[in-house]
Amino acid sequence: MNINIYQFNLLIIFVLLIASLGFAQSVDLPLGHWVYSFLDELETKGMFRCFSSRSLPMSRVEIAKIISQVEEAIKTDKIQITRTERDRLEQLKGEFHEELQNLNLESDPRYRERHLFTWSEENNQIHADFDFGFNLEVNRGEQYSSTERLSHTTFGGILRANLKNNLWFHIFVRNTLSRGVDYSQQNLDPSRGIPIDFAGKNAYSDRAIAYFIYKLPWFQLKVGRDQAKWGPGYRGSLMLSAQNPLFDMIKLKTQFNRFQFISIHGHLNSSYGRKFLAIHRLEIKIAPWLYMAGSEAVVYGNRGIEFQYLNPIMPYHVAEHHLGDQDNNTIGFDVTLFPIKDFKSYFELFIDDYTLSKSIFDYYGNKFAFLLGGYWVEPFGLKNVDFRVEYTRVEPFVYTHEDSINVYQNYDQSVGHWLGPNADDWFFEANYNPNRDLRLTFSLEQVRKGEGDISQPWNESYGERKRFLSGVVEKRNIYGVKITDQILRDVFLSLKAFWIQTKNLERIAAKNSHDTQVNLELLLNY
Repeated sequence: MNINIYQFNLLIIFVLLIASLGFAQSVDLPLGHWVYSFLDELETKGMFRCFSSRSLPMSRVEIAKIISQVEEAIKTDKIQITRTERDRLEQLKGEFHEELQNLNLESDPRYRERHLFTWSEENNQIHADFDFGFNLEVNRGEQYSSTERLSHTTFGGILRANLKNNLWFHIFVRNTLSRGVDYSQQNLDPSRGIPIDFAGKNAYSDRAIAYFIYKLPWFQLKVGRDQAKWGPGYRGSLMLSAQNPLFDMIKLKTQFNRFQFISIHGHLNSSYGRKFLAIHRLEIKIAPWLYMAGSEAVVYGNRGIEFQYLNPIMPYHVAEHHLGDQDNNTIGFDVTLFPIKDFKSYFELFIDDYTLSKSIFDYYGNKFAFLLGGYWVEPFGLKNVDFRVEYTRVEPFVYTHEDSINVYQNYDQSVGHWLGPNADDWFFEANYNPNRDLRLTFSLEQVRKGEGDISQPWNESYGERKRFLSGVVEKRNIYGVKITDQILRDVFLSLKAFWIQTKNLERIAAKNSHDTQVNLELLLNY
């Protein structure tokens, strides 16, 4: 059974009408906000434990509840907090002072978030903010014929509202002017990325987050366009990644005691036709120091929405069999462990296809990827310092499919990890925060990429045996330094420099390159 667009619209209207009978929940905090890295640090120090740390974005109310837990942990004197962490926490309390008031937790008026415009009356409230960004990138090296200068200037606006305590909505619109980028023509083809338009020598791209959120007595409903990230990975995620572009979705979320369940049915952008993603995740708190989760996803298209995939609790593996075994069904598992004080370890496994009758590591049909990492806060007693190491391996043909519509891709980006098939990545990062506003980062990374990409599935000419990192392998060693300073409240200036050594550039034998990338970025949210 499938549903056409007209029926689907009626279904959405019906769901919204029912949802409006519930109680409101706040909007979500966009991915990329500085709050998430700070919360990761506080959770690793044992100041709180939360399901949503591995299923972003979080709602503003969830973050306010976390802040309340952190304050309680500090009062017990069991957790030591540095001056830098205290100052960052005070800014965090100011950022969410409205949500904290509902929890009877006060914040310092000096740190409270200010808005460009605020309207409030009885149970109605609207906030409007201005968003600005400027990014200048300078590239030079052997792969460039001359020094390359690229600039991106972004203007945008944010609208967040609560109407009558039963409707929340969030709109975040950005338009970016790019100069120095070599676009040969206007791009409206999803397989080549997000839409690009021209006015003279300038290129323009835009994006918009726009959704409604309702809170029913038993679950939260979100309808609109946004991003999502699942799993414990920092440099990337295997099942649902932050690098995946915005997509339209219906999202259901519920928590009960030691369990959290999330389901998303979304529309992906493809040049091959209508394309959909159905994905759900169950996370279990085994102990205060152990979280486990299982996820399942299916990509399908070139037909209407399947009711079996729209059903949030339906096992997709079973549904796919009953629908003709023609779609791209995947499963995943992840574990987050807090074995000792100030340390977190994590593991994620993604299985695209598998059979137990063949070799796990040699047979082409056993397509899997895994990620493991460790995060250490205050290593060797060093205050305001943290270390992270992470390794990711994606086997050949992962994310691919014999039918192009079912490739694990949105626009020209992977829904999963950015590495793509037949590749691995070693990543190390060290951070130092001498005070609230300044953050110093040093990183080392090695990326290896063999033949094949997400659009190239297995065919008979390859034979049944797969070989990891087969063909000519591109190897990149990347050394990075980043300095970020909050020069004013919610005004961030960052300088990044990367030194890159590449062997077999673009997987061409003996084509080597030594390059430098310098990036200057200014971000303002008011």
